[in-house]
Amino acid sequence: MTSFISDDRRAIVLGASIAGLLTARVLCGRFAEVVLLERDELPERSAPRKGAPHAVHPHGLLARGREILETLFPGFSDVLIGQGALAGDPAMEVALVANGQRFARKASGLMGLAVSRPAIEAELRRRVRTLPGVRMVPGVDVLAPVHDASTGRVTAVRYRSRTGVSDEQTLGAGLVVDCTGRGSQSPSWLSEWGYEPAPEDRVVIGLCYTTAYFRRADGRPPLAAILGVATPELPRPYVLVAQEPDEDGRARWVAGFAGYAGDHVEPTLEAMANRARAVGVDEIASLAERGEALGPVIRYHFPYSQRRRYERLRRFPRGFLLLGDALASLNPAYGQGMTAAACEAIALEAALADGEEGLARRFFRAAAKVIDVPWQLAVGGDLALPNVPGPRPLPVRIVNAYIARLQRAATHDARIAVAFIRVIHLIAPPASLFSPSVFLRVMFSGGRRRAGTEPAATAVLRAGLTLFRRLQTAAFSLLARRMAR
Repeated sequence: MTSFISDDRRAIVLGASIAGLLTARVLCGRFAEVVLLERDELPERSAPRKGAPHAVHPHGLLARGREILETLFPGFSDVLIGQGALAGDPAMEVALVANGQRFARKASGLMGLAVSRPAIEAELRRRVRTLPGVRMVPGVDVLAPVHDASTGRVTAVRYRSRTGVSDEQTLGAGLVVDCTGRGSQSPSWLSEWGYEPAPEDRVVIGLCYTTAYFRRADGRPPLAAILGVATPELPRPYVLVAQEPDEDGRARWVAGFAGYAGDHVEPTLEAMANRARAVGVDEIASLAERGEALGPVIRYHFPYSQRRRYERLRRFPRGFLLLGDALASLNPAYGQGMTAAACEAIALEAALADGEEGLARRFFRAAAKVIDVPWQLAVGGDLALPNVPGPRPLPVRIVNAYIARLQRAATHDARIAVAFIRVIHLIAPPASLFSPSVFLRVMFSGGRRRAGTEPAATAVLRAGLTLFRRLQTAAFSLLARRMAR
C-alpha cells in the first residue's frame, strides 16, 4: 500500500530527457516523491526515442559531463565501458583538426567517453528508476502546469494519457521543472499566467547534419574520434566517433558532416565520400566508399541556436523552473549540450540547498553563468563563419582572429592544444585562452621562440593581453544585447 504524500513534498519533472533524468536525480534528495512525465514510451534498452531525433547523430561525453555524471551516479563510466564505450584522454585519443591540420597531442589528464547518446540515456534511465521515491510516467501529454494567481505559484500539472483514454489527471506538486527541450511551451504558459516573456537570443545558422553508421573492426582503434572544427576558411565541420556495439554485437563508427546555410551534404554515401575528400578526412572517405554501412544515411536540421533569459525577468512564478534545452539550445556541432545540462543540474542542487525562498532567481542566475561559457563558444565560433548572419562588432572580429591564430599554433604546440581542449570540454573558462602563458605562446607562433624577440616584446604583449581580455568581455556583452529579442 502506497503511503500518502502531500503535494508540497512532491516534485514533477516534465520530460525524461537527459536534463530531466539528471534533474530527477538532484530532486530525489529534497522531495519524498519525484514524478517524471514523458511523452514518449521509454525503451528498456539502448534505443532512440521519437522525441529526441538528434540522439542518433554523433555524440560523445565531454570530460566535464562525465565527471558530473560520475559524481551523481558512481560507477557510471565503468558500466558504459563494459558495454563497449571507449574512454580516453581527449587530447591524446581524439584527432582535433582545423583547416586540414591536426592539433599536436599531449596528455591532458582528462577523460571523455566515445559512446552513443541512446546508451547514455538508457543507463541514466536504469539508474534513475532505482532511486527511492522516483517514478516515471511515460506516454502522456502534459497539458499545462496549474498556476494559482492569488499566490503566484505553480501548484500542479494537468496531463492525460496518449493511449486514447481521454480522462485528464491533475497531480499536485511543490516544484515543477520543465525539461521538455527547445520546443518548451513555458513561454506560452507564462504569458497566459500574466508574466512578461523572457528576452531571447537567437543565432540563425541553418545547420544540417548528414550521418551514417559503419561497421568497425573489433578491438580498440588508434583514435577514438576525429573532429574537424568549422573555420572561416573551411566552414564544414565533421566528426567520426567510435560507438559501442549494436544489439547484434557489431562495433561501430558513426560519421557525420554538418553544413551551414544551405551547404548541406545529401543523404547518400556518395555525397558523404565527396565531402570527405573535399575536406581532407580520408578515414571517412574510405568508410563511405568501401566500408560496411549499418543502416541508411540520415539527416537532422537545426535552424538556429536559442537562449531564453529567464534570469532577467523581475517576476516569475514560485514553484516552477526550467532546465536544459528549455533554457538554451546550442549548436550541436560543438557537442556541449549534454554537459551543459549536467552543469545546470549541479547548479540546481546548489540553489536548492538554500531553500525555496528566492529559488527561481537564485537558480536562473547560476544557470546563466553555466550557459554563458558554451553559448559564448558556440556563438563566437558561428559568427566567425562567413555564411552565418549576425552582428560582428570589432571586438568580436578581434577575438575570432585570435582564436584562428591559436588554432594554427595548436597544430605544432601541444600546450596550446591542451588549453583549447580544456575549454571545449568545459573544464576551463574561455578566458583561460587569454592567460599570459597561452597568449604569449600563441603570439610567438605557438612557442617557437624567435631569437632576440621574446624578452623585448613581453611587456608589450602583456599590456596587449589586458586590452584583449577587456575587448573579449565587451564583445560578448555587446553581442548579447544586439541579439536579444
